[in-house]
Amino acid sequence: MLCPDLLKSYGISIQRYIFIFLMSSGLLVSASVHAAQVHDVPLPARIVLYRAQLLMGKGKFIEAAKVLESFQKKGRGLKAKGHDPRGYRNYMVDFVLGNCYLEAKRSLEAITQYQAAVAARPGFAPAWMNLAKCYYDMKAYLKAGRAFLRGYKTAREKRPERLYYAAVCFMTAGENEEALEVLERLMRLHPTALKLDWKEAIVQAYLACKQPRKALPLIEELSEKTTGKKQRQWQEIRLQEYLSLGMEAKALEYAEWLIQEYPLEPMWWKGLAYLYLRENQYRPALVALTVKGLLEPLTPQEIRTVADLNMSLGIPVQALHFYKEIASESFGPDIAYRIAQGYIRIHRPGDALNWVEKGLLKGKKNPQLMLLKGDLLYELARYHEAAAVFEAAAYRKVTPGRSWLMAGYAAWNANETARSRQDFIHAARYPKQKDAAQRALRQIGS
Repeated sequence: MLCPDLLKSYGISIQRYIFIFLMSSGLLVSASVHAAQVHDVPLPARIVLYRAQLLMGKGKFIEAAKVLESFQKKGRGLKAKGHDPRGYRNYMVDFVLGNCYLEAKRSLEAITQYQAAVAARPGFAPAWMNLAKCYYDMKAYLKAGRAFLRGYKTAREKRPERLYYAAVCFMTAGENEEALEVLERLMRLHPTALKLDWKEAIVQAYLACKQPRKALPLIEELSEKTTGKKQRQWQEIRLQEYLSLGMEAKALEYAEWLIQEYPLEPMWWKGLAYLYLRENQYRPALVALTVKGLLEPLTPQEIRTVADLNMSLGIPVQALHFYKEIASESFGPDIAYRIAQGYIRIHRPGDALNWVEKGLLKGKKNPQLMLLKGDLLYELARYHEAAAVFEAAAYRKVTPGRSWLMAGYAAWNANETARSRQDFIHAARYPKQKDAAQRALRQIGS
């Protein structure tokens, strides 16, 4: 299954969804005080708030804060829940003082004031929203998410973006289940308000909560409605999600559609090749990778795949071309063996032996190369050398039964009868080679 880390590898990360919520404090305070003049804010408090607002309008936030702090100090002698006719502890004073600190980038002090405001007036949405902003600035994402959520619940106007901000904060805090619950609420209550980048966050949440099938319709929509580089990324995610959900036929159909729409995009030829390989359709896979190679250079792994496919499909000359390209960059026993096999296919055992020798210089005890060297020497009628190679392989326990038997045949052809008899005696100890070795011993004896 596609994991959220893959989205991040495309640059589709949770952090980029965060909307930096910055409320215009002056306008908000003015509107709030005006609305609350009769019922909520006593006249002395209104006068102080007006003075503070004038200073804030001039950008003098610290001076405004001092005016409000001085006013608050006058009420220190009052009981916690006692009568407060002048408004020293009025929630609006706490709120505006919090705004002063927020504008002055003193988040900790702002938080204290906003907390006091919502404690006195739990349904005051603007304080919850500014509190969320402070928590976000301090990277306290879980608290920020909960504050955004309270801001949504307490506001008269249910603005969908507040649910979105809350969910993204929860995701950033690693609380994916809580984020998904909020996002599903957002989809249910505000289906027409969903933006494309919000849907990206919903996909992220579904995948993080291991619910890829629910994410798939949104992935399909994003792959169609986004543009440019982002669209290509979502198209690839869609293709990979089909595969992770076992929808191979759907994946192949989509890959073929992508090829028709974007025939010059190498990524889709690569994807098509991968799908054909999954279905063991080697010839169309080779065609797709060949086209991809014409559009952009193949990666080392892709070159290896093309070489192996050519060999499997009986095109050893082409396979040799690609294997040698690999060998020029990174040579080892495995590539030497494959190149040797290519030369064997086109009946050039001498060239095959040369590559086996090169490979053995890299890995002297490589069992595949040792046995292949013996076989090639035998085919080239270099029986004495072949016998020595097979005996060495047998002593190293490399398919010892076959190695002793081949050593016997090689020594026999080299007219080294005593040596071949000894090799056949060794081979007769192994069940699979016993009958052949005993027949050879009888022929030598006769």
